[in-house]
Amino acid sequence: MTQQKGFTLIELIIVIVILGILAVTAAPRFFDFGSDARAATLGGLESSVKGAMEITYARALVAGESETASVSLSNPAVDIVFGYPAATATGIMEALADDSDWGSVVATADVGAVTTDDLLIYPSDVSVTATVSPDTECYLIYTEAADASTPPSVEVVSTGC
Repeated sequence: MTQQKGFTLIELIIVIVILGILAVTAAPRFFDFGSDARAATLGGLESSVKGAMEITYARALVAGESETASVSLSNPAVDIVFGYPAATATGIMEALADDSDWGSVVATADVGAVTTDDLLIYPSDVSVTATVSPDTECYLIYTEAADASTPPSVEVVSTGC
């Protein structure tokens, strides 16, 4: 009787199946597709915010309100500051015709570049506080116009998505 060297076919199949099961269960830990999706969604939101800013500014120009410090446009009602949407729920969020996929909070403290004229917009599954100490750094900062010659700014922070 000769002595066997190597694996039998059954042993080889069992090892391959076990490795396949381990790969399927471990892969989601290494490939976080959710964070990539949230970061891409924030990029899309940035474009939407910029579009809403320009449309609102055009409406303010037509209404003759582009130089006014604070006023409200109607249909839909959007609070504006120097022709651009204000950093409030009735400002830029109303101009966006926002749905429940996004949360927003007006900044209440000067932390870094964030002032009280800022609105943080974030995915609804991410927790962000008004003092800008987010659980994850995954949000968009909308800073309203400072004066008639300075348009609002939009900044995306997606390092922690």
